Amino acid sequence: MRMKVDTRDIRAASQVARNFGSVADEVEAGRTIVVMRNNAPVGVLAPVSLIERIDAVDEREEDLRLLGIALVRMNTSEGDLVELDELAAELGVDLRVDPDVA
Repeated sequence: MRMKVDTRDIRAASQVARNFGSVADEVEAGRTIVVMRNNAPVGVLAPVSLIERIDAVDEREEDLRLLGIALVRMNTSEGDLVELDELAAELGVDLRVDPDVA
């Protein structure tokens, strides 16, 4: 996945460590900071509101995936019911509940 990042929002890990208070102030103000080590991104400091939006999108994506499964189940071409686990496996959907997410 590619990220669009303003070069002003890229910081060396050492710079973040030395100036964490001011970097935290920037993040609190809404800026997302990409932390680099050896010219490679190693992390992101992001406002809590951004993480909440990402979580909401993930939740909606999962809801849509489950809705798709339900619709396929309701509208099988021969009118036969298909077991949910079987259909999920065929579509590559993992129905297990992750205890860390709930």
